[in-house]
Amino acid sequence: MSFLMKYRNVLKLIARINRPQIIVQSCFYSSLTKLHLPTLTSQNLISSITNTRFKSKGRKQKKEESEDEESESETEDFDSLVVDKQTKVLTLRVSSLRTDVVLKSSLYVSRSKVDEAFYESKIRVNGKKLLKKSDLAQEGDELDIIKSVDITNPNFLNVARVEVLQIVPKGESFSIRVRRCKSLLVENYEDKWTPAS
Repeated sequence: MSFLMKYRNVLKLIARINRPQIIVQSCFYSSLTKLHLPTLTSQNLISSITNTRFKSKGRKQKKEESEDEESESETEDFDSLVVDKQTKVLTLRVSSLRTDVVLKSSLYVSRSKVDEAFYESKIRVNGKKLLKKSDLAQEGDELDIIKSVDITNPNFLNVARVEVLQIVPKGESFSIRVRRCKSLLVENYEDKWTPAS
C-alpha cells in the first residue's frame, strides 16, 4: 500500500510541474486502485515533454511573426489610403461592375435613388457625365453623385465620391475595394453642371 501512495505522489508532482503537457485521464487513476500500474521511466517522460514543448513553441513563434508582418503591411496600406476623417476604405462584394451597382453598394443608398440621380444627370465618372447606367466601373475610376452647388461659392459642388481602388473576381461576383467620401467639396467640372430648375 505504501508503494501505491508513493507512486501516486510522484505522478501528482509531475502533473503539477508540467500540467499543460501531461494529460491524466480518469481511467489511469482507476487502474491504480486495481494495481495495474503502467511503467514510466523518467527519461521517456522528460524527452517527450521537451520535444512537445519545443515543437509547439516553434509553431507559435512562426505564426506570431507572420501575423505581425501581415498586420504591419496592412496598416501601412491603410494609412496610405486614408486621407481624412470623412474618407473610409471599404471592401465590398457586388454581383456586377455596373456603375449604378457600385454606387448603390458603396454609398448604401437604394437603387431607385441612384436611378433618380442618373436621370437628373448627377452622376459623373472621372469628371464626365455618365451616359449609360450599364457602363462598367474600372480600377482607378472616380464615381461622383452631385448633391448640390456650394452655398458660399457657386463654382464648387458638394458631391459623394467613390474611388475604385481594386477589383478582384470571386466566382460569379466581384470583390471591390473602394475609398468612399460621402461629402466632398470639388470644383465644378469642365462641362459645367447646373441644377435643373
